[in-house]
Formats: sequence, C-alpha cells, structure tokens
Amino acid sequence: MGLPDFSIRRPVTTVMIFIGVALFGIISLMKLPQELFPPIEYPQLTVFTAYANAAPEEIETLLTRPVEEAVGTVSGLKSIRSISREGVSLVFAEFGWDQNMDF
Repeated sequence: MGLPDFSIRRPVTTVMIFIGVALFGIISLMKLPQELFPPIEYPQLTVFTAYANAAPEEIETLLTRPVEEAVGTVSGLKSIRSISREGVSLVFAEFGWDQNMDF
C-alpha cells in the first residue's frame, strides 16, 4: 500500500496529517526570531572640532592636520579622510570590522 493508495482509502487521516504539519509549520514560523534590521555598529570614528570665524585654510593647518596625525597613529586604522570648512573641521577614521571600538 503506497502513499496514493493510503490517501484515497483514508482521506480523513490524510487531511488530519496535512493540517498537523501545516499547523506545526505556522507555529514554528511564529516562534522563529526574525531581525529585519539587526543592530550593526559601523567601525567609524568622527572627530568634530569647531573654531569660530576661521577660514578653511586656517582650520586645515590649525585643527585638521594635527587631528589627522594624532588619529593616524591608532592601530587597526583602515582609512582616514577629512573635511575643512569655515569654522568646522571633520575627521573621519574608518577601522576594520574586527576592530574593537570600545577603546
């Protein structure tokens, strides 16, 4: 007696087994943890310094270059980039994914 023969001779049993498997699947799906947006911390450090009423050239020489030199000595540094604007200096330091950012 194969599966098709069993299904034809005992339709109620076949339907009950199908409902049981479907119910088990639905319950399992509801209990399965799903994270659509898992918590990701990008290994990037931003240093923001402000110096009021200063030209971008002054900001670069007085703030940006010394900060870049100081941040550039940190181990595990992948890349460093900076932006100097009027009154503001931004230095972005990017680290590798295996780097501990809690230091």
